[in-house]
Amino acid sequence: MTLALRYLAHSEVGLVRKNNQDSAYVSPTMLIVADGMGGAAAGDLASAIAVAQLVKADEAKSTGEAMLTEMNAAITRASDLINDLVHTEPSLDGMGSTVCGLAFDGEHLALANVGDSRAYRYRDGTLTRLSKDHSWVQSLIDEGRITEAEALEHPHRSLILKVINGQPQHTPDLEMLDVQVGDRLLVCSDGLCGMVTDQVISARIDGERADAMDALIRVAHLEGGQDNITIIIADVVEGEPEGEPQILGSAAQLDAEDLDNEATLIERVAPPKSAAKPNPNAPEVERYAPTNKGRGLAWLKMALAVLLPLLLIGAGGGLWYSYTQEQYFVGPNNETIGIYRGIPEPVFKLPLSQLVQADSTRIMDLPPYYQEQVRQTLPASSLDAARTTLVMLQTKAAECIQQRQQWHNPPTTSPSTATANPSTGTKTPSPAASSAVPVPTPSEMPTGSTEC
Repeated sequence: MTLALRYLAHSEVGLVRKNNQDSAYVSPTMLIVADGMGGAAAGDLASAIAVAQLVKADEAKSTGEAMLTEMNAAITRASDLINDLVHTEPSLDGMGSTVCGLAFDGEHLALANVGDSRAYRYRDGTLTRLSKDHSWVQSLIDEGRITEAEALEHPHRSLILKVINGQPQHTPDLEMLDVQVGDRLLVCSDGLCGMVTDQVISARIDGERADAMDALIRVAHLEGGQDNITIIIADVVEGEPEGEPQILGSAAQLDAEDLDNEATLIERVAPPKSAAKPNPNAPEVERYAPTNKGRGLAWLKMALAVLLPLLLIGAGGGLWYSYTQEQYFVGPNNETIGIYRGIPEPVFKLPLSQLVQADSTRIMDLPPYYQEQVRQTLPASSLDAARTTLVMLQTKAAECIQQRQQWHNPPTTSPSTATANPSTGTKTPSPAASSAVPVPTPSEMPTGSTEC
């Protein structure tokens, strides 16, 4: 009996994000989702690189366990390309992508997964998760310390333990799976599975494919649409293969040949030759705040000292105040990080900044260099630029938390919960917490650690 896939795929930016960093690929023999990370200039590229390499694996038309070999090789090639890019342009440090997907030869399914995108099988009314998240909150679920619903609100739910980012130890899970007529397969990014429980997905996945797709997109939107949303639904039927290969998301916006050419990729991300050399001690900070090079408020402080007394006379004072309220920066908010509107320090006792967004990321969870950067404040040209800087700091803190956990005892629990900020999708701790939520415990790193 010959089996075939009938599939439907969707990828969108969601309701909050400015661009789509998800990429996807579907064909009669492969279903792939990749979720990029690392800022607006890198996450989309990382996921597109991953998908481009997996398209090549699909074109090999392998069967049986050879499908796993091809998928693993493709993921390795993508990781190597990302590693080369980061070494060529250090400001891209932190770029990476999840990958979760299935290859199909008409008789068998081959699963490859790294990160927290997911694959499911819906059979006889039961939804089964085929992949396992490589995330901090999944480890807590496995230990029975939190529930799946609590994981959706955990302050460290974005901490991913494995991802395609050029690090050789971040290898994918590879597994052969059984398949039969009537199975429905779902592959998605965390714009869906990071917003709702498996129970919610299970209640909406039955029925016609188009209806199920609409229902899943709708529930992701109802939960705020805080992330890019990519969903693939495929039914296993008896018959001949049909349907054309399709690339979606960020990979669809980029030239496939460029994504497979290291020289072209390096040229794409390298700064112009005429550009000033970046500060080697702060590559990411300069990337995320490109309009203020090298601690760029020095000139502003000098101008303030000379001009502010005059500007405060008459209407000039109002114009100057309006100007300051168009400026943003990231700085300390007690023990955590916050985004502020205004300029970073009171001038002549006039408070010219106010907190516009609090975040649960603790300064002490950052590497020492970034702790100092935050305390000195990081200027941003807009609120969106400030939020991009915040995402970078969240990533750095998550990496440090993971690194520290490898050297110390399992974390203890502390009271915490989280509430969603509908404008950004970030999570902030609630002062009215009533239950204990496990959080990683920061402590000193062993001698010789240069990062955290």
